[in-house]
Amino acid sequence: MDFEKIISRVGSSIVVFFHRVVRLAFSPYKTMRSIARDDDMIQLALIILSIGGYFYIADKLRQYEHHPFLLFSLTLVHFLLTVGFFALLQMATTNEKEIKIKPALLVFGYALIPTLVWFLANSWLYYVLPPPRTVSLLGKGFSILYISFSIAILIWKIITMYLAVRLVTRFTFYRIFYSLLLYGACMIPYSLFLYSLRLFRIPFL
Repeated sequence: MDFEKIISRVGSSIVVFFHRVVRLAFSPYKTMRSIARDDDMIQLALIILSIGGYFYIADKLRQYEHHPFLLFSLTLVHFLLTVGFFALLQMATTNEKEIKIKPALLVFGYALIPTLVWFLANSWLYYVLPPPRTVSLLGKGFSILYISFSIAILIWKIITMYLAVRLVTRFTFYRIFYSLLLYGACMIPYSLFLYSLRLFRIPFL
């Protein structure tokens, strides 16, 4: 009976996960609000497994210089540092000294979905249309589509990240803006350091 309950719960979490991923693209605010009220760690595990699966598949397609497990582990460190950064920032700047860690992990986990989509698309395009690419009309058209797609993903990422910070910290708009600037100021040298070690050209954030 307990085994059946576990299977039922896992199956339910999988359905909710895919439903939320789709809704995140079309209704990010409502979706992130519902996620912030949840504490289902199975969904977080699905996000983490999806990221791990990406690194494994991408390594088969383009042969990373480093083992995919190392890159995956670093990504988990990035994720935990991000959640810890905003949690500590909230406790340091507000009267609230407690934070609901499970919803925070889940909200920031879903904020990684746009990043995962962009990296998956890049690996697939690398396999289908490997460089060097031509400067023909088709090549230019592809470049325009790729840039447009990347901009759309970037906007989606900014929206989900803004909502994640807002729902976890309950900061005002200006506090969110300044906290994201501070986060970016910390991430830029960190990203350059990883780039210098040839670990990530673009960190999985």
